[in-house]
Amino acid sequence: MPENSLTVSCTPERQALLQGLAQQAAAWWRKRLEGHGYLSDFDNGDHSRAGETAQLMASMAALRTPRPEPSRLEGFEQLLRELVVTRLWREPVPARAYSLVLSVDYGPEGLLREVAQEAGVTGFPWKTTMWVCWAADPAQCYVEVRAGYGRPTERLPAVGGE
Repeated sequence: MPENSLTVSCTPERQALLQGLAQQAAAWWRKRLEGHGYLSDFDNGDHSRAGETAQLMASMAALRTPRPEPSRLEGFEQLLRELVVTRLWREPVPARAYSLVLSVDYGPEGLLREVAQEAGVTGFPWKTTMWVCWAADPAQCYVEVRAGYGRPTERLPAVGGE
């Protein structure tokens, strides 16, 4: 076994902890998609007149775009939750935390893009990054988000698990 790993069995508590992290992540993205179109969702960090105009135009376009149907949002949330669990669970669990990154530049990237395309949802906030952190030590398991360009990183409150 590598020296930087611990053997952690798949106990009900560990399962609940990982499910809680996945639920936090999926629910946060769903909530953002339900309320898309706010000017702050399109802050690209360019505070020149051209950058502010781009931000305003993107926000106006989003407000004219129909919000995703509840059934699509439900499917998005469920699929994202399942894939977060699938991508994070490994044995042995590394002693040091590692992260699954869910990010948006001007559109969703990687896993988030795959889930959005399958669920048929749009309207993601620009320049947003989420880290779902998983480790052998439950204190190193958390979800953090930076919602927008230059915004501070926030740790989401813990849900379920240990």
